[in-house]
Amino acid sequence: MKHIEQVQNPRDREIPKDEEKQRGLDLLANEIIEGIDEIDIRKTARSSIFETSYGFRWKMVNLHTGKRIIIKVDKDFKLISARYSDNSKIMRP
Repeated sequence: MKHIEQVQNPRDREIPKDEEKQRGLDLLANEIIEGIDEIDIRKTARSSIFETSYGFRWKMVNLHTGKRIIIKVDKDFKLISARYSDNSKIMRP
């Protein structure tokens, strides 16, 4: 059995789904995701959005391949980075 260790910064705050919708973060996240060619939104699932010191982050998981993508955006929801879990870059902002 594969053990996945998840390291969280204690200052990062998971945003509840109702707050995500109220603040419009779910729509902003979808706009970012649609702009990344490597992500097929029909084959992926999104984690909760975390508020961080630099802005926001969340993960995308391809449900067919299991590949994980980590998306980071600043406080204005401008893309900082999109990387695979092995730290290889998908695209530059």
